[in-house]
Amino acid sequence: MPEPLAFYQPTSLDEAVRLLDELGDEAKVVAGSTALTIMLRQRLIAPSALVHIGRLPGLDTIEVRDGQLAIGALVRHREVELSPLVREVLPVLARTFAVVANVRVRNAATVGGVLAESDYASDPPAVFLALDAEVDVAGPAGSRAIPIADFFVAFYETAIEPNELVTGIRIPIPVAGTAAVYEKFVTRSSEDRPCVGVAAVYREEAGACADLRVAVGAAAETPQRYPDLEATALGAPLDGDRIRAIADGYAERVDPLDDMRGSAWYRTEMVRVWVRRAIEHAIDEARAGGRLT
Repeated sequence: MPEPLAFYQPTSLDEAVRLLDELGDEAKVVAGSTALTIMLRQRLIAPSALVHIGRLPGLDTIEVRDGQLAIGALVRHREVELSPLVREVLPVLARTFAVVANVRVRNAATVGGVLAESDYASDPPAVFLALDAEVDVAGPAGSRAIPIADFFVAFYETAIEPNELVTGIRIPIPVAGTAAVYEKFVTRSSEDRPCVGVAAVYREEAGACADLRVAVGAAAETPQRYPDLEATALGAPLDGDRIRAIADGYAERVDPLDDMRGSAWYRTEMVRVWVRRAIEHAIDEARAGGRLT
């Protein structure tokens, strides 16, 4: 007969970190529980203990600090979607969180959870990657910041140590004239996870590309971004041929997954299509006034 599952509810960050350090690899952090409940039911994981962090103070805020939008780990997806502050300074995040699953899920799922789970088929990670975010974590050695480019390591694996937990994420607010978009392509219901999701950030000066960032999510084990391909756009007008070349480059480099939402071949072709569309959409938005849609 299996041992009963231990359940802890720390009331401070220090207590939560201490528990994780003492319990070791067999403990799992619980917040919104939207993903963890499914994995427990399907017996994909069998932890010996759950550490519920829903009572930790100070992790449920959204604010601007030092030119960055700071979102606490316990902020719900629905709160990001509806936040007047997010809609004002980084509306692309509000739009992205608004297309995650359905309202019931968004009212439960947390920002820290979507980061720590590292589910390849989630919407927000690609947008965080394109926006050069940093993830804040806390552990026995104190707090540290992990660049989002280093955070997602592999399939359901992150750079978080077993005795650390996510406390929040900080996203630099782009300069005026920047447009950011997220394109979600689904192959089944409108509430489904993406087959491919593409985030694009664009800014131009004097008719030439001054900034281009593209991140592809849901196509591979982790969100993919290729700065050398982005750099080919800088300093020149971003015309159709150059956009197609960048989209082709992403399609050639992404090592696609094969699942119920699409075959590897199909995903490759959709990466080609949706990278091009996302860049074109971002350019249109930038020229319309630099809205971070």
